[in-house]
Amino acid sequence: MHQITDAIDDVLEFLRGNQLGKHAIYNYQSTYRIILAFCERKELAWFSHNEAMEFSDLQKDRYESRQISRDYFLQLKKSAFLLADCMQGNELELRTASNPKKSLGGYFTRAINEWEASLSSSVAPSTITGAKSYIRQFLFFLEGRGQYDFALLTDECVRDFLASMADTHRNSMSVLTWSMRKFLSHLNDSSISKIKAARYLQQPAPNQKKVLPCFSEQERASILSAVDTKTHLGKRDYAILKLAAETGLRGVDVFDLELTDIDWRTCEIALVQSKTGDPVHLPLMPDVGNAIADYILHARPMSNSSHVFLRVNAPHTKLSAAGSGKHIVNRYLEKAGINHEAWDGKTFHAFRRTYGTRLVESGVPLQTLSQLLGHIDIDSAKRYISQNDAMMRYCSLDIAGYATSKEGLR
Repeated sequence: MHQITDAIDDVLEFLRGNQLGKHAIYNYQSTYRIILAFCERKELAWFSHNEAMEFSDLQKDRYESRQISRDYFLQLKKSAFLLADCMQGNELELRTASNPKKSLGGYFTRAINEWEASLSSSVAPSTITGAKSYIRQFLFFLEGRGQYDFALLTDECVRDFLASMADTHRNSMSVLTWSMRKFLSHLNDSSISKIKAARYLQQPAPNQKKVLPCFSEQERASILSAVDTKTHLGKRDYAILKLAAETGLRGVDVFDLELTDIDWRTCEIALVQSKTGDPVHLPLMPDVGNAIADYILHARPMSNSSHVFLRVNAPHTKLSAAGSGKHIVNRYLEKAGINHEAWDGKTFHAFRRTYGTRLVESGVPLQTLSQLLGHIDIDSAKRYISQNDAMMRYCSLDIAGYATSKEGLR
C-alpha cells in the first residue's frame, strides 16, 4: 500500500501544479480515499490499468443502479486511471476520463456472458463483478498469446497466467483462483473444454482479514446524544443514525429507503438489499419508528420523491449513498468529542458492526444474526464473534503444557 499512497501524493501534486482550485483538489482527495479503500479491501500492492478497469466497472454498476451521479462516476474513473498512469510511469495528462478498456472477441464474449448468467442464481452481483474482471484478464492473456479456442486450452496456459498475476495480486490470489475454478468448471460442464487444471488452482492460504472495531455503547450513546433534534437537519440525521444503529442496515439501504418500504401497521421494514439483491424483513422498533415519523411529519421537505431521507436544502432530492453517511457520522463524532483517524473503523458502517456484535453478545444464534443482517452466507456473520472479547476468552487454550527452553521465553 505504501507505493500506492506515494503515487496518490504524486498525482495530487501534479493536479496542484495544473492550477486546480482548492475545491477540485478536495474532490480528488475524496475519490482517492475511496480508491484506497478498494485497494485495502483487495489487499493490492500495485494499481495498474487492470485494477483501474475493475474499479471503474464497480463504479459504473453503482452509477447504473443510481447510487452515485454520472459526474461522480466520471470523477472516480478519471482518478483511477490517473493513478494507474502514475504507477506505470506514464506522463500524466488532464483529460476527460477515458477507459482504455479493450473489447474481447465474440467467442470469448459469449463464453463469459454465459458463465456470468450461470452464477447469477447463486452468487451476489458484486461478487460476480469482481470475478468477471479476473476472467476478462485471463481471456485477454489468452488473446495476447494468439489463442482463441477453449478446446486448445492447456494447463500451461493457466499456470502461466497465474504466474503473471502473482506479483501484483499477491494478497488476493484466493479470489483469483476461486474465479478461475468457477470459470473452468463452467467450461467443463458445458463441454467447451476438457482442461483439468485443479492442481494450479488449489486454495492458497486464506488472507488475513483486518477486523475493524465497532462503537462502544458509550460512543454510540454519545453520538446519538450529540444530535440537535430541534432542527430539521437534526431530526433527519437522528432518524438516519437510529435506523442504522438499531437495524444494522448497510448505508446504501438506509439512504435508498423508500416510504413504501415501511409498513406502519405491522411495524416492519421490507426492502430489497442493494448489495445482494435479496429481500430482507426487519422489525421496526418503537424508538426507531418514532424518530423516522418525527422527521417525516415535522422536518421532511415537500417533495415528489419516494425516498424517505432527502436533502435539507433545495433541490430536495434523495441523499447520495456515496458520501452522506461519512459526513453525518463525522459531524457528530466531532460534536461528541470522539477522536477519529483514517482507517480506525469509526465510520457509518461501524453501526452495522456494532449491531451485529450486540446481537452476538446477547446470545442470538449465528443463523438468526445472518438473517437479520441479510447475509447470503452464514460465514459472513462469524466476523462479529471476534468483536466479543468476553466470549472469545472462553476459546483460549491453556498453554501450560507447551514448555519452551529458549532463553527469554521462560
